[in-house]
Amino acid sequence: MFKPGKVYRRRSIHEKYGGQNQSGISTPRSFPFIMIFTGDSGEEYGYKDGWQDNGVFYYTGEGQEGDMNFNKGNKAIRDHVENGKDIYLFEYVKTGHVEFIDNMTCIGYHNRRSTDRLGHMRETIVFELVRTEELTEGVEEEINGEINNDSLSELRKKAVDSAEEEVTVTERVTKSVKRSKAIKLYALKRAKGICEACDTEAPFYTKEGQPFLEVHHLRRLSDGGPDHPESVGAICPNCHRRCHHGRDFKEYNAMLVEVVRNKEMNL
Repeated sequence: MFKPGKVYRRRSIHEKYGGQNQSGISTPRSFPFIMIFTGDSGEEYGYKDGWQDNGVFYYTGEGQEGDMNFNKGNKAIRDHVENGKDIYLFEYVKTGHVEFIDNMTCIGYHNRRSTDRLGHMRETIVFELVRTEELTEGVEEEINGEINNDSLSELRKKAVDSAEEEVTVTERVTKSVKRSKAIKLYALKRAKGICEACDTEAPFYTKEGQPFLEVHHLRRLSDGGPDHPESVGAICPNCHRRCHHGRDFKEYNAMLVEVVRNKEMNL
């Protein structure tokens, strides 16, 4: 859809996808993603965004006067995984033109003291975002040899336990990566080598002798990032493509949600 490093005319983006065309946080009604826009224009009012040394991007929430609250766009970012929304980060390169940075995942937030546009001190919300791909980088290679090391109940406990919030940003990054790995392991173990969508055997075995299935996040358009064990399915590559690109992808995903829900109820 959007290509990292490519520059787009912002007006053209909204003409195609909708969403608020003047806000820093844009929430298209008919598409499963949130678009956020960053630049230098708001720094005097506390909107100081940017990359940190640990690879986290700090993004300031919306609200021009008074303390920021979790409503509208701020709420959308905070709850994006739960609501099945991806976050697309854009950065202004010149007036009316933005560069697409990447698909991001919110791993937490903190508060910062700053002045609003009236000069009053206030609490601003600063979201901590990481590239979604980085949360699962290297995970696929690691998990093949670990499928049989723990029982299903032990894997589920690891996945759920790793969802607990940590104190520092670095701890949250580490926890998010571990959680992504634990959830993938759990889903693959639960499937027992059978696609949870079409109920057929995995198409082949890996070099490590494990049945090859892919983990699909049921409430998100893209794969990767933190989620809950009940919201992932282990499916064959063909069904995975259908869940994303099939004409009936909404119905097919809804069917898979029910399958996984029923399996979880009977475990």
